[in-house]
Amino acid sequence: MPRNKEFDYDEKLETARDLFWKKGYNATSMNDLVDSMKINRSSLYLAYGNKHDLFLKSLTNYIEKKDRQYSLAAKKSDEPLAAIRNIINSVFESVVQESNCLFTNSVFELALTDKEVSKLLTDQTLKAVGLFEKLLKQAEEEGALKLNRDPRAMAHFLVSGLVSMYNIHILFGDGKLTRQTTEILIGSITQ
Repeated sequence: MPRNKEFDYDEKLETARDLFWKKGYNATSMNDLVDSMKINRSSLYLAYGNKHDLFLKSLTNYIEKKDRQYSLAAKKSDEPLAAIRNIINSVFESVVQESNCLFTNSVFELALTDKEVSKLLTDQTLKAVGLFEKLLKQAEEEGALKLNRDPRAMAHFLVSGLVSMYNIHILFGDGKLTRQTTEILIGSITQ
Protein backbone atom coordinates (compact mmCIF):
# COMPACT_ATOMS: atom_id res chain seq x y z
CA MET A 1 0.00 0.00 0.00
CA PRO A 2 1.53 3.37 -1.00
CA ARG A 3 2.23 5.92 1.70
CA ASN A 4 0.43 9.23 1.68
CA LYS A 5 2.56 12.28 1.09
CA GLU A 6 3.54 13.79 4.40
CA PHE A 7 3.87 17.31 3.08
CA ASP A 8 1.85 19.93 1.26
CA TYR A 9 2.92 19.81 -2.41
CA ASP A 10 2.12 23.46 -3.18
CA GLU A 11 3.72 24.76 0.02
CA LYS A 12 6.97 22.93 -0.71
CA LEU A 13 6.85 24.08 -4.35
CA GLU A 14 6.63 27.68 -3.15
CA THR A 15 9.60 27.07 -0.86
CA ALA A 16 11.62 25.82 -3.84
CA ARG A 17 10.38 28.73 -5.96
CA ASP A 18 11.53 31.22 -3.34
CA LEU A 19 14.95 29.57 -3.11
CA PHE A 20 15.43 29.66 -6.90
CA TRP A 21 14.17 33.25 -6.79
CA LYS A 22 16.77 34.20 -4.18
CA LYS A 23 19.78 32.23 -5.45
CA GLY A 24 19.09 31.60 -9.13
CA TYR A 25 18.94 28.25 -10.86
CA ASN A 26 22.66 27.55 -11.23
CA ALA A 27 23.59 28.54 -7.68
CA THR A 28 20.87 26.34 -6.13
CA SER A 29 22.01 22.80 -5.42
CA MET A 30 19.89 19.74 -4.74
CA ASN A 31 21.20 19.83 -1.18
CA ASP A 32 19.95 23.43 -0.88
CA LEU A 33 16.53 22.31 -2.09
CA VAL A 34 16.37 19.32 0.26
CA ASP A 35 17.41 21.48 3.22
CA SER A 36 15.09 24.35 2.36
CA MET A 37 12.06 22.23 1.50
CA LYS A 38 12.64 19.97 4.52
CA ILE A 39 11.85 16.78 2.64
CA ASN A 40 14.13 13.90 1.83
CA ARG A 41 15.78 13.62 -1.55
CA SER A 42 13.74 10.62 -2.71
CA SER A 43 10.47 12.39 -1.86
CA LEU A 44 11.65 15.44 -3.76
CA TYR A 45 12.44 13.37 -6.86
CA LEU A 46 9.18 11.40 -6.63
CA ALA A 47 7.02 14.50 -6.20
CA TYR A 48 8.79 17.04 -8.40
CA GLY A 49 11.31 15.25 -10.60
CA ASN A 50 14.89 16.42 -10.99
CA LYS A 51 16.19 19.93 -10.29
CA HIS A 52 15.29 21.16 -13.77
CA ASP A 53 11.75 19.78 -13.52
CA LEU A 54 11.35 21.41 -10.12
CA PHE A 55 12.62 24.70 -11.51
CA LEU A 56 10.13 24.61 -14.39
CA LYS A 57 7.32 23.94 -11.92
CA SER A 58 8.59 26.75 -9.68
CA LEU A 59 8.82 29.20 -12.59
CA THR A 60 5.32 28.23 -13.74
CA ASN A 61 4.07 28.83 -10.19
CA TYR A 62 5.72 32.27 -10.17
CA ILE A 63 4.26 33.14 -13.58
CA GLU A 64 0.78 32.18 -12.37
CA LYS A 65 1.30 34.45 -9.35
CA LYS A 66 2.24 37.34 -11.66
CA ASP A 67 -0.74 36.63 -13.94
CA ARG A 68 -3.07 36.96 -10.96
CA GLN A 69 -1.32 40.18 -9.91
CA TYR A 70 -1.69 41.77 -13.37
CA SER A 71 -5.29 40.64 -13.69
CA LEU A 72 -6.31 41.98 -10.27
CA ALA A 73 -4.55 45.28 -10.91
CA ALA A 74 -6.19 45.70 -14.32
CA LYS A 75 -9.65 44.92 -12.94
CA LYS A 76 -9.45 47.79 -10.46
CA SER A 77 -10.57 50.15 -13.22
CA ASP A 78 -12.88 50.02 -16.20
CA GLU A 79 -10.79 52.69 -17.92
CA PRO A 80 -8.03 51.08 -20.00
CA LEU A 81 -5.34 53.71 -19.28
CA ALA A 82 -6.07 53.48 -15.55
CA ALA A 83 -5.84 49.69 -15.83
CA ILE A 84 -2.39 50.03 -17.42
CA ARG A 85 -1.29 52.44 -14.67
CA ASN A 86 -2.63 50.01 -12.07
CA ILE A 87 -0.58 47.16 -13.52
CA ILE A 88 2.59 49.24 -13.67
CA ASN A 89 2.05 50.53 -10.12
CA SER A 90 1.42 46.99 -8.85
CA VAL A 91 4.75 45.95 -10.35
CA PHE A 92 6.40 48.94 -8.67
CA GLU A 93 4.99 47.75 -5.33
CA SER A 94 6.38 44.25 -6.01
CA VAL A 95 9.77 45.67 -6.94
CA VAL A 96 10.00 47.62 -3.70
CA GLN A 97 8.70 44.77 -1.53
CA GLU A 98 10.49 41.86 -3.18
CA SER A 99 13.59 43.57 -4.63
CA ASN A 100 13.94 40.65 -7.02
CA CYS A 101 12.03 38.83 -9.76
CA LEU A 102 12.31 35.15 -10.64
CA PHE A 103 11.06 35.93 -14.14
CA THR A 104 13.66 38.65 -14.75
CA ASN A 105 16.43 36.56 -13.21
CA SER A 106 15.48 33.62 -15.43
CA VAL A 107 15.53 35.77 -18.58
CA PHE A 108 19.14 36.74 -17.94
CA GLU A 109 20.33 33.44 -16.47
CA LEU A 110 18.62 30.83 -18.65
CA ALA A 111 16.63 32.17 -21.61
CA LEU A 112 19.53 31.87 -24.05
CA THR A 113 20.56 28.36 -23.01
CA ASP A 114 17.40 26.53 -21.88
CA LYS A 115 14.68 26.05 -24.50
CA GLU A 116 11.98 25.04 -22.02
CA VAL A 117 12.61 28.03 -19.78
CA SER A 118 12.81 30.31 -22.81
CA LYS A 119 9.42 29.05 -24.02
CA LEU A 120 7.79 29.69 -20.63
CA LEU A 121 9.27 33.19 -20.50
CA THR A 122 8.36 33.99 -24.12
CA ASP A 123 4.81 32.73 -23.70
CA GLN A 124 4.33 34.80 -20.55
CA THR A 125 5.82 37.89 -22.18
CA LEU A 126 3.49 37.54 -25.14
CA LYS A 127 0.54 37.12 -22.78
CA ALA A 128 1.47 40.36 -20.97
CA VAL A 129 2.04 42.10 -24.33
CA GLY A 130 -1.42 40.93 -25.41
CA LEU A 131 -3.00 42.39 -22.27
CA PHE A 132 -1.30 45.76 -22.74
CA GLU A 133 -2.06 45.80 -26.48
CA LYS A 134 -5.74 45.14 -25.81
CA LEU A 135 -5.89 47.94 -23.23
CA LEU A 136 -4.03 50.37 -25.53
CA LYS A 137 -6.38 49.65 -28.44
CA GLN A 138 -9.39 50.02 -26.17
CA ALA A 139 -8.09 53.38 -24.91
CA GLU A 140 -7.54 54.54 -28.48
CA GLU A 141 -11.04 53.41 -29.55
CA GLU A 142 -12.55 55.28 -26.60
CA GLY A 143 -10.62 58.43 -27.51
CA ALA A 144 -8.61 58.40 -24.28
CA LEU A 145 -5.32 57.91 -26.14
CA LYS A 146 -3.93 58.91 -29.50
CA LEU A 147 -1.26 56.41 -30.36
CA ASN A 148 1.43 57.59 -32.74
CA ARG A 149 2.97 54.12 -32.58
CA ASP A 150 1.98 50.58 -33.32
CA PRO A 151 0.00 49.34 -30.26
CA ARG A 152 1.83 45.99 -30.26
CA ALA A 153 5.24 47.69 -30.28
CA MET A 154 4.08 49.99 -27.49
CA ALA A 155 2.86 46.97 -25.52
CA HIS A 156 6.28 45.33 -25.94
CA PHE A 157 7.88 48.55 -24.70
CA LEU A 158 5.65 48.59 -21.60
CA VAL A 159 6.47 44.97 -20.76
CA SER A 160 10.19 45.61 -21.19
CA GLY A 161 9.74 48.64 -18.95
CA LEU A 162 8.45 46.40 -16.17
CA VAL A 163 11.71 44.46 -16.36
CA SER A 164 13.62 47.75 -16.31
CA MET A 165 11.97 48.69 -13.04
CA TYR A 166 13.42 45.54 -11.44
CA ASN A 167 16.76 46.19 -13.12
CA ILE A 168 17.02 49.71 -11.69
CA HIS A 169 16.01 48.58 -8.23
CA ILE A 170 18.31 45.54 -8.16
CA LEU A 171 21.32 47.53 -9.37
CA PHE A 172 20.83 50.74 -7.39
CA GLY A 173 18.46 49.88 -4.52
CA ASP A 174 17.10 53.40 -4.79
CA GLY A 175 13.33 53.57 -4.25
CA LYS A 176 13.17 57.15 -5.49
CA LEU A 177 14.93 56.27 -8.76
CA THR A 178 12.71 53.21 -9.16
CA ARG A 179 9.63 55.40 -8.62
CA GLN A 180 10.90 57.91 -11.21
CA THR A 181 11.44 55.09 -13.70
CA THR A 182 7.88 53.91 -13.02
CA GLU A 183 6.50 57.41 -13.60
CA ILE A 184 8.40 57.73 -16.88
CA LEU A 185 6.97 54.40 -18.01
CA ILE A 186 3.44 55.52 -17.12
CA GLY A 187 4.11 58.85 -18.85
CA SER A 188 4.95 57.04 -22.06
CA ILE A 189 1.28 56.16 -22.58
CA THR A 190 0.07 59.72 -22.18
CA GLN A 191 2.51 61.49 -24.52
